[in-house]
Amino acid sequence: MEIPPSGWVSLTFYAGFLALSNIFVLVMMNQAARGSRNHFAGIRLPSLMASDSAWRAGHQAAKKPMKPLLIFSVVLALACIPLQLFPVLYFIFLGLSVACTLVATLLGAVVASRAARRVR
Repeated sequence: MEIPPSGWVSLTFYAGFLALSNIFVLVMMNQAARGSRNHFAGIRLPSLMASDSAWRAGHQAAKKPMKPLLIFSVVLALACIPLQLFPVLYFIFLGLSVACTLVATLLGAVVASRAARRVR
């Protein structure tokens, strides 16, 4: 059995880390939408921190746009792993995955803040 080149291993690490971090965000998003405010997970904006009902309403609203984008980002990150033999495709997929994560985060924060302001 041959040992893969060190660059191949590190590319797997980056794609896997991105996929796992997005899965973690999905799990924490569901936890924040279900429960009351906590010190561990959730969107920390003043409009969401105003009350428990604003917290829940904001996170419930944020789930709608964030969930499909984060799932798509996980799929793109996992698709990077077999694409390591084609560096251009690998970095295109990885870049798209990072972009989806950023868009999901920003869009979720905006939607959550608007929903929380309506509840107050």
